[in-house]
Amino acid sequence: MIDFRYHVVSLVSVFIALAVGIVLGAGPLNEGISVGITEQVNQLTAEKNQLRTERDQALEASDAKDDWATAVGPALVARQLTGRSVAVVELPGADGSQADATVTQLQAAGATVSARVTLQEKWFDPQQAAFRNQLAVQLLPELTDPPAAGADTDTQLAAALARVLVTADPVGAGTDADPTAAAIATALTDAGLVAVDGDLAQRGTLAVLVGGAPDDNATEDETRAATAGWLALARELDQRSAGAVVAGPPAAADGGPVAAVRGSSGVSDDVSTVDDLDSVTGQLTVVLALREQLSGTSGQYGTAAGAGAISPALPAPAP
Repeated sequence: MIDFRYHVVSLVSVFIALAVGIVLGAGPLNEGISVGITEQVNQLTAEKNQLRTERDQALEASDAKDDWATAVGPALVARQLTGRSVAVVELPGADGSQADATVTQLQAAGATVSARVTLQEKWFDPQQAAFRNQLAVQLLPELTDPPAAGADTDTQLAAALARVLVTADPVGAGTDADPTAAAIATALTDAGLVAVDGDLAQRGTLAVLVGGAPDDNATEDETRAATAGWLALARELDQRSAGAVVAGPPAAADGGPVAAVRGSSGVSDDVSTVDDLDSVTGQLTVVLALREQLSGTSGQYGTAAGAGAISPALPAPAP
């Protein structure tokens, strides 16, 4: 049987252990722990300061690059697109300010922005597939040069939009749109697929498709539908004009429309991409890429995944 002395010994042992812990904690162990924690705090502080310095240097370098591009931009793009007309199409998620800045550079290059439209989410929504298919069937007879037999709905609608916005005939560009184009535009607008900035009285010979970052909350079906829609638009706008460029910020090259084009050899062989539209450099590159499109060549430009160069080769100076 456990007697009273056992309890006393047990209690004394506990108190001795506590006393030893207190002494050690306040003495050599405490000193070691404190020194270790202090060293870790100092190391983390140094790393944080280093990261802040690197960030500041990167921002300064980026600002300097944009300052340089702003300074040389007017001379770089001057007369590169004189007499040309460009249709600008904004995809859902595109940054309107980036599209605005691109329009400014196009105009500085001598181009006329013939039309500017924004595609609505309904254009890509998989739940609206039946509705879009019905509309495409209605519009198909209006196309003088319809897609090949068996073309999917995305291709048919993209061809219809291209019929409204662009032409491969320079003589037909910049002139008043014909009644057929106007009727198609009205149908797309009334269906809630397209929003028009201004009017669609004229067509261009070149096209710029402005995109943004992919929707991180999109389902697999929504992502698949968006990708198919992007590719159809890029392909049809390019084939029915003198050339097309798909542009967006770096995020657009990571699962967005720029990435979609770069991942499809059948489209990227003809359509150019620019992945740094959030910078002046990228906006200037769009102009140079369109100029390159006029010569029948394409390229993938910027600094993100899939880019082949920062920009196209600069045009040769006039003799």
